[in-house]
Amino acid sequence: MPITATGIGSGLDVESIVSQLVLADIQPSEQRLNRNEAKYQSQLSAYGFVKGSLSSLQTAVSSAGSAAQYVGKQAKSSQPSIISVTATSQAEVGEYVVETTALATAQSLASIAFSTTTDEVGLGSLSISLGTTDYDSATDVYASFTPKTDTTSVSITIDSSNNTLSGVRDAINAADVDVTAAIINDGVGYRLVLRGVETGAENSISISVVDTGDSNNADAEGLSRLAFDSGSTNLVQTQSASDAQMTINGLGVTSSSNMVNGAVEGVSFTLKEVTSNPVTITISKDVAKAKAAVKELVNGYNEFVKSLNQVTRYDPDTATRSVLTGDSTLRGLARTVRASLDAAVENSGGSYSRLSELGISTNVLDGTLTLDDTKIDSILASDATDVAKVLAAFATPTNTNVRFVSSTSATEVGSYAVVGSESGATAGTWTAGSAVTVFTYNGGGNDANFDVTVDGAETISVNVNGRHEAAGPALDEASLIDEIQLQLDTLTTTSATVAVINGVITFTSGSTGAASTITVSNPTGDTSNSGLGIDSGTSTFGDPPVTSYTLNGDAVTESNGLITGLAGTAVEGLTLQILGNASGDLGTVSFKLGLANPLNALITDLLAEDGLLDARLDGIAASITDLTKQRDNLELRASTLENRYRNQFNGLETLISQLNTTQSFLTTALSQFVEPLSFRK
Repeated sequence: MPITATGIGSGLDVESIVSQLVLADIQPSEQRLNRNEAKYQSQLSAYGFVKGSLSSLQTAVSSAGSAAQYVGKQAKSSQPSIISVTATSQAEVGEYVVETTALATAQSLASIAFSTTTDEVGLGSLSISLGTTDYDSATDVYASFTPKTDTTSVSITIDSSNNTLSGVRDAINAADVDVTAAIINDGVGYRLVLRGVETGAENSISISVVDTGDSNNADAEGLSRLAFDSGSTNLVQTQSASDAQMTINGLGVTSSSNMVNGAVEGVSFTLKEVTSNPVTITISKDVAKAKAAVKELVNGYNEFVKSLNQVTRYDPDTATRSVLTGDSTLRGLARTVRASLDAAVENSGGSYSRLSELGISTNVLDGTLTLDDTKIDSILASDATDVAKVLAAFATPTNTNVRFVSSTSATEVGSYAVVGSESGATAGTWTAGSAVTVFTYNGGGNDANFDVTVDGAETISVNVNGRHEAAGPALDEASLIDEIQLQLDTLTTTSATVAVINGVITFTSGSTGAASTITVSNPTGDTSNSGLGIDSGTSTFGDPPVTSYTLNGDAVTESNGLITGLAGTAVEGLTLQILGNASGDLGTVSFKLGLANPLNALITDLLAEDGLLDARLDGIAASITDLTKQRDNLELRASTLENRYRNQFNGLETLISQLNTTQSFLTTALSQFVEPLSFRK
């Protein structure tokens, strides 16, 4: 650090003079740099403010561009504590009168009482199945059990490691079966209680036991005490598995769950109590949600405009400029965004194509928007999809069995054909339990007599006696089929065929689908029906047709009545609902983009890292960086000036010092040449 001191030779405050000389030289430049830095920092802040408001506008635009905002439904129950209800956009507007006569329940079974939880139950294995049980708890008659579709029985080994009451409970709970086990002390003792996880008649519990303790699988000893099937009912049913029973507008509906879906398209009922009075369910348009989306767009745009006005305003009264007054970037930004909103949707498919037609007007003084509540309310009440077709990405089907659900940014604008093709429907069959062994029928006591019921709707009695054959009573396979078929052909409301396949008689319904069935009953005679193999048999239901769909000729994914275009196709992400499993030529669906979608894309580009705003921000940041370099240069210049001035003053001090020394020498020397006055005399 320099030493500050008064000039030795001159008596001047050299440091003060140097500082003032340097300051006088660099101060104008420093003040200019300070002004520029403050300006650039203000510009950065202003652009950040605009960028934030533009981001908020994009949120509003994205919401307004979602079709879901305009097709929503709301559901209301007159007694929500009894029946609550929700609705999706697929629900039809309407009113339903609902009554619940029974709630769905899960089956519960209880064992005999044990003294302690460590009592040994027995050894062997438990086989637990779920399905539909024909069981009368009043008479303790277990008639039959039909396994639930797509389920298998679960076997649980009970050995010396887990054969206590608590061990059996834990083994059941650890198994992969929808049954929970608990131990309850009812005051008499400890009982093992089993309960189905799911409600509904199809979730009844069947428990078969292999008792290795006493090798008796049905008695009330050992592990067989837990048996509950057609062989033995050693558990007590404390609650049956039953379906919910309800009526909707007088039509009976059953459900395995108290959450009833699918009875009414797009509506979910939650049954909480049995009704004593009818409950009214009202499904209406969610107009409030649609209006909120439009208002959010208007408010978002207004905040954006206000932010632009704030940073670019000019006050003529005071001649005061804002930090970005006259900024060409922001002027261009404002024009671009406004032009996007002012555009018209060509062939929107609705009654309107511009924002102005929806009751949205512009304030000429500040550029903000105003929403006419009366007009927008009227439009939404009439048809909210008219608003969706102006603002959102929306598809309009020509077929009433097709509904637009949603789309993605990958869905391309266009008109696409929807086609559904049915295939794979099968008919119900009944197959005899054994092969045909007797072909000789001659009437009298050697007849075969049985009933054939088709689709549960029509029954015909068939008599096989061989008398229609001119050659006599001895029938071959072909003539046997012919004789039975002749009688089946007399069915009036249904139809059926008969065939012998690999020696076994098979009857087939003439219809297809889930309602297609055929059964054989009442076989009589001693050797006749057993000779035909029909004294027992197996019945199978038909399968409904499988409908596969295409969009624009391309395959789609299908789930719960919804079809969605595949990736890489023009219809990627386009999701449609097909009502009632409709098939055939289902018309076309025209997909268009509303005003919000291109505006959303525009804002995305503007806010991107390489977008217009970031480019301007980068430019300002570069200017600030350049100012820093200029400051460094200015400081270097100040240091150089300071050194130069100090050196100059140091040189001056040296010179003055030398002059002072010379003066002193001369004064002394001259004084010696002056004669004293006394010597003169």
